[in-house]
Amino acid sequence: MGPLELDALIDRVVAEETAALRESFLGGAEFAVTGMESPRQRLLHRLECTVVEPHLDRRAQWTDARRARLGADLRYRPALPTLMTREAARRLPSVRSCKVCWPNIHGRDPVPLRTLRASGLRDTHAGRILSTEAGESLGAIARVSARTGPDLFGRPADAIEVVTSSRVFAYAPTEHVYLWNLPTDAAVIERKTRLFQRLGSDLAPAG
Repeated sequence: MGPLELDALIDRVVAEETAALRESFLGGAEFAVTGMESPRQRLLHRLECTVVEPHLDRRAQWTDARRARLGADLRYRPALPTLMTREAARRLPSVRSCKVCWPNIHGRDPVPLRTLRASGLRDTHAGRILSTEAGESLGAIARVSARTGPDLFGRPADAIEVVTSSRVFAYAPTEHVYLWNLPTDAAVIERKTRLFQRLGSDLAPAG
């Protein structure tokens, strides 16, 4: 098969796959499963997951290596995520949950946590969810600051003050703190916007 014929085949495949993804999305799909063909490899993601996002750009999937593989085997196709509704995802057997986007489809998956010392907190953590060690939210971080003041005995003591959406916390610099290891709301909204643009919906993403 010549280069022009290969281009035409890829154009047709991309169009068909994009149409299938768009149909599922407009039908209410909120989740994607990668490795659907193998129960041992199935992984459930939110649609805006960073793991899934590159796979939804079907044109970008056709690297030079994959074009060469298609030239040798016209049946070859890059892996296509399976999009599904929340109800369908809940009925799916033998599926693991992605630890990047935390789909938590059954409400029982532990929140992925990041542990660091309080002295490692920065203003760049604003928007992240401060958490207990058990994963319970202590609110979104609004501000982080270091301060020095007297302790109970009047001696100078360093502390890291963390202001969240619910209250103010003071930690010793060496004390461990826990953050939900998930993207901020702003990052999620940005990815949802790209998702709507990619799949051609004229709807507006929910905030």
